[in-house]
Amino acid sequence: MSGSGQDRDEHPASGIVVSPRPRRRWGRRVLLAAGAMVGVPLLAGGGVLLAMLAGPVDVTPLVHLFLPVTVEGGGHGQPPRGRLDVGHAQLRWNSLRDGLTSPVLLELTDVRILDAQNRVADSLASGAIALDALPLFRGGLSLTDLRVTGAQIALRRDAQGNIDLDLPGEASGKGGGFPPIGIKHLRRLVLAQTHMVLRDDVTGQVWTVDPVDADLTPVVVKRRHGLSGALTLGMTGAPADSATSVLPVSLHLSARGELSADQALHWHVTLDPVTPAGFVSLAPELKKVQAPIGLDADVILQAGKRAWYMMPREAVAHIALGTGEIRAAGSTLYPQNGQATLHMTLGEQTKAGWPAHLSLDSFAVQLRPPPQPVVVPVAQEGSVQSATTSFAASASTPSSNETPLPPPVLTATGAVDWRDLAVPGAMTGTLDTGLSDVPFDRVADYWPAKAAKGARRWVSRNITAGTIENVHVRLGIGPDRTGKSPDVVSVSGGLDGKGMDVHWLRPIAPIKGLDAHLEFVDLKTIRIDFAHGYQPTTRTLASVGTTGSGRLEVQPGSMIISDLDKKDQIGTIEIGLNGDLRDHFALLSEQRLHILSKHPLPFDHPRGYGAVHFTLSLPLIASVTTDQMTLNGHAHLTHVHLGNVALQRNVDGGTLDSDVTMHGMTFTGGGVFSHIPADVKGMIDFDRVAPGQAVDHIVTHLHLTPETVAAAGIPVQDHVSGRAELQVDYSVIKQAHDRLALDLNLKQAGIHIPLWSKAPGQPTTVHADLQLEGGNIVSASGIRAQGPDLDVNGEAHLRPGRVPELDVPAFRVGRSTGSATLFLPKRTWEPITVRIRANDLDLSPLVETNTAAEPAGKATTLHVPQAASGKVSGPPQRPWVIDLKADHIYYGRDKRIGGVDAYFDHNGVRIERMRFAMTEPSVAQVDIVPDGNRRKLVADIPDFGQLLDRMGVTDMMVGGHAVFHGHFDDQQPTAPFKGALKLSPFTIRHAPGALLVARSLSIYGWLNSRDHSEFEVQRFEMPVKFADGVLHIRDGRAGNGALGATLEGPVDLDKGTMQLSGTIVPAFAINEIPGEIPGVGHLLAPEKGGGLLAVKFALDGRIDKPAFSVEPLTIFLPGILRNMF
Repeated sequence: MSGSGQDRDEHPASGIVVSPRPRRRWGRRVLLAAGAMVGVPLLAGGGVLLAMLAGPVDVTPLVHLFLPVTVEGGGHGQPPRGRLDVGHAQLRWNSLRDGLTSPVLLELTDVRILDAQNRVADSLASGAIALDALPLFRGGLSLTDLRVTGAQIALRRDAQGNIDLDLPGEASGKGGGFPPIGIKHLRRLVLAQTHMVLRDDVTGQVWTVDPVDADLTPVVVKRRHGLSGALTLGMTGAPADSATSVLPVSLHLSARGELSADQALHWHVTLDPVTPAGFVSLAPELKKVQAPIGLDADVILQAGKRAWYMMPREAVAHIALGTGEIRAAGSTLYPQNGQATLHMTLGEQTKAGWPAHLSLDSFAVQLRPPPQPVVVPVAQEGSVQSATTSFAASASTPSSNETPLPPPVLTATGAVDWRDLAVPGAMTGTLDTGLSDVPFDRVADYWPAKAAKGARRWVSRNITAGTIENVHVRLGIGPDRTGKSPDVVSVSGGLDGKGMDVHWLRPIAPIKGLDAHLEFVDLKTIRIDFAHGYQPTTRTLASVGTTGSGRLEVQPGSMIISDLDKKDQIGTIEIGLNGDLRDHFALLSEQRLHILSKHPLPFDHPRGYGAVHFTLSLPLIASVTTDQMTLNGHAHLTHVHLGNVALQRNVDGGTLDSDVTMHGMTFTGGGVFSHIPADVKGMIDFDRVAPGQAVDHIVTHLHLTPETVAAAGIPVQDHVSGRAELQVDYSVIKQAHDRLALDLNLKQAGIHIPLWSKAPGQPTTVHADLQLEGGNIVSASGIRAQGPDLDVNGEAHLRPGRVPELDVPAFRVGRSTGSATLFLPKRTWEPITVRIRANDLDLSPLVETNTAAEPAGKATTLHVPQAASGKVSGPPQRPWVIDLKADHIYYGRDKRIGGVDAYFDHNGVRIERMRFAMTEPSVAQVDIVPDGNRRKLVADIPDFGQLLDRMGVTDMMVGGHAVFHGHFDDQQPTAPFKGALKLSPFTIRHAPGALLVARSLSIYGWLNSRDHSEFEVQRFEMPVKFADGVLHIRDGRAGNGALGATLEGPVDLDKGTMQLSGTIVPAFAINEIPGEIPGVGHLLAPEKGGGLLAVKFALDGRIDKPAFSVEPLTIFLPGILRNMF
């Protein structure tokens, strides 16, 4: 084998010679490639590191190779929504100074986030990020220092509550390619000149955070992390558009924290006044606080056992409150200003919970009255009516004679505890509250609606006046039934009330002027101890006999309101009331008490003094039955007067003792019956009794003497002697007629009167058995009066199908003789008819008293009966008819009228139709006839002067045919009359001298006067109006050609007096001419029928003897000047 064969190999089959492989060259190339791939980056990195040893290295070209980088992906097939771009970047590593473990500092400027259209969406002026060097070699980022300056960031919260960059386009849910960033080793965070905007799609608001300045340094205590440093935060919120109804709000907060020597983190936080309601979109509960609140707080944080961060252990907050309104516990309070200090301590958080204690060290709020609606009328177009618009205004101003109380100050202290702050509603504690003086009618403004709701409802509704003083209420706070919300679980304390008005049982008038102490026994019970004060009464009960108001003095007592936690409360009142008997009965007659309202008194017009003490228990509801009420009372009555006890007579000077329960009332005593000594005993049963049993039963024994009878209003001293006995037995029977038995025994009496007389010892009796129904007689039997020269017997005829009648076929009493029949229809709309046929009828005892007893100089009266006038008084009564014919009717001892034929038809309201005619002492006739809604009256007296003379009214008038006509307006309750009196010529005899002088001022009058002591009246017209017994004359005219007169003024017919004024017009025929001039006539002659020159006069005093006076100087005051002086 040659040496060349050593370099080649031959293939044994083919004979081909194959050259050997270059193994060493290929391995060398692989090693070179691997070294380049590893070595070049290392050399580059090493070069960068070596460069950073000398100073910062600009890595902008290198960074731009990878920018912009996606930070927010887009939708499917869409470009990225956000990409990050950097204008300039440089690296800094101070390893030579700080060692190889020192962080690498990446400094960036002009950092931008671009949207899909390459527009700048967010920016950062400059920033510095300190990165831990070792994680860089592992492909991660670990921040140790972060500094940001001039950031402009826009964020958005979507409808699901997610917060992201505010970039256009649809989000893909994919982020960018950033490596994970750790902040566990962060040693400092600095933010400066940062501006952020958050658009909130949930609330429709735009939140602007500016400034955000922070210099925060993490601290670690026992492996628990915290922050120290300083933070300043400003934030404003505004509606995103005009359609969003939220209030603009701003907030400024500053805080500073540092780690103390005891390894506790102390933070001091200051919050400028802010209105929490502006953040309602973030927390709906904040809507309740619409008042600015400022905060100055110190918070201490310490390392705990569970959380990786430091936990708060103690906080002290000083709160300042401004003007606004706060809704809490179901009510709205209106603070003016306030201060509060809270101290909170928190325990160690464990598996069982996180306990906490909060104490309210001080709380004082100056409240203001709630705004009141002011109603402003707003005219509505096209309508005469007006609408109203309400605006908020301050509380109404008190009357000038009251000194208003200043707005109250609410104070409070208290403490609450939580077993676990995770359940904030499950708190327990107490709250002690106080309130300065406040009117009771404003208590609901300051008493939270959910604090002792039942007590608040009762007090605010039923104590309507007075002043609250010394308020101290302790509320116990605990979880409600759900355990999730706090509630008031107990209440104690109370208040003093001054001058209170207390509605103890509506609609009864409240007790007024009470001084009381109100105590909250518990959530279910209030106790009120009171003294002084008075109970107003309204005397509307018909049997009281008077209207108007009264009062009962309240004696010391109490009222307990229980079951405040239920819909209906129970009231137990123990009270003493002293005062007028009328007011006692008026109170017992209240509908709510169901005592006298359903059981009328068997008498009326009560008077006297009563000392009453009672205990009443009943539910405080609208409709109360007697079964639900308990009453026990005793009354001691003195100086008692009871009207219409029997025979329409009264009891006076009585002393009664009465006991009353819900079942009835009994009374015994004595007094004077119509000035007659009497003994009385009675009972009133309030229970349901069987038909035929007595409901009321009163027996009265009267001891009659001339003196007592005279005191009763019957002047019998000169006609009666001795004594008599009268028994009145009255019973009210259920479902039957009331019974009244009268027995008068006159045996021991001597009687001497013009109608009848007897000597003592002569038996004389009067008896009647009456049955009554609704106050009306339905049966009368045993009617008799028998004695010497006295014989009256009557009987009632009650025949089926016929009108009941009482027939007195003949009566003989003194000079009165005749017969009478009384018809009593059972149907209430049919009239009671009285028919009298008499030869002589003596009515003088009915129309006048003994003239010798009349005061000297008493005026003659011309009273018009109410039935004749038509005035409506009360509800319609039973109609009646009187048919009377009498030869003579005596209306006085020696005064009579004759030839009387009269008919009176009363429809229950007024005399609807009347005919009255007489022939003596002068012919006269009066007729009243219906005329639609009016009644026409015509009175015709041929000789008016003769009638006045013979009836003893006046003898000054001679002649004169009087025609009086007019009508009553029955559409009005008073049925006023309007008419006119016209007289034919008549003469005034013995005319006053002043009148004669005035007549003689006219030559015509002086020449034509035939008798200088008389005055002739040729015309007399007097329009009149009549109402309530007073005749009003207006534009009355009288006179003759020589002298005219005008007249006006009232004439009181009931009192027999007049107060007339007018003018006397001399030379009337000429003097009246200026008054007829058109346009100025009323100035030259202001009186209708007057003249240019006239003398004013007055006619005052009694009708039968008037005083006439003249003002002669008024003749010099022409026309309207007379009425000016």
